[in-house]
Amino acid sequence: MAKSQLQFWCKLHEHHGEKGLENIVVKSYTADEKLEIIRYYQASGLSLIDTCAIFMVASFSTLYQWVVKFEQGGYQVLVDKRGDHFKKEKTAKRMVKKKVIPGINDSMTVLERLTIENEYLRAEVAYLKKLEALAQSKQVKKKKP
Repeated sequence: MAKSQLQFWCKLHEHHGEKGLENIVVKSYTADEKLEIIRYYQASGLSLIDTCAIFMVASFSTLYQWVVKFEQGGYQVLVDKRGDHFKKEKTAKRMVKKKVIPGINDSMTVLERLTIENEYLRAEVAYLKKLEALAQSKQVKKKKP
């Protein structure tokens, strides 16, 4: 076991008691939370281990990386961008899946649009019910020898 790990556990116990040793978890921090911790570290003059113990940051190497990134690139580098490209793709897919209902145009009033949409949806439901009934009747015919 590394000496620094033992020091970290001692500091956790010193700042938070036994609960500090039980509740240390790896979590995601927002850029604002990271900035607050970095500023506290820089202003207080405490060690990385002490600062991590106070804020319950699971690893002092994490805080060290935040400090280096912040000093090199400012606030923007603290923003976690992991997974952003997936979020953008999902949003784009959702926007593409919008149904186009025939017979609706921009010159119609809201009431006219809703009436046409309602008729369209009723027809769609009726069609799906008939399709399901047809599929069930085919399954029944297959089961009968």
